[in-house]
Amino acid sequence: MTQASPTPALDSLLQSEPDLVDRIFDYLIEVHPEIAGLKLDDARRAVRSHLAGSRYYVASRKRDDLASRVLSLFNGRNATEVARKLGVSRATVYRCLKQPRRE
Repeated sequence: MTQASPTPALDSLLQSEPDLVDRIFDYLIEVHPEIAGLKLDDARRAVRSHLAGSRYYVASRKRDDLASRVLSLFNGRNATEVARKLGVSRATVYRCLKQPRRE
């Protein structure tokens, strides 16, 4: 007789959703189908070993894209027009203008 898991909800979540490493490898295979036939298990294990215990933040680049679009449209006096065109508030336009430029 098998013993019931003390955390069945966690077990089902871990089994139902692929972790970040699996999702990254799935994306790589989707973009580069020629690597699909390669044995990637060793690579997955190496990546998991390297990242084990670490907490990483995957940043979205949407904010940087928005800031560059604001900077390209803003002429010094048209914050309302830029906000309307981009579908954001005037405060967001000024927030983007206030940010230091990233190189």
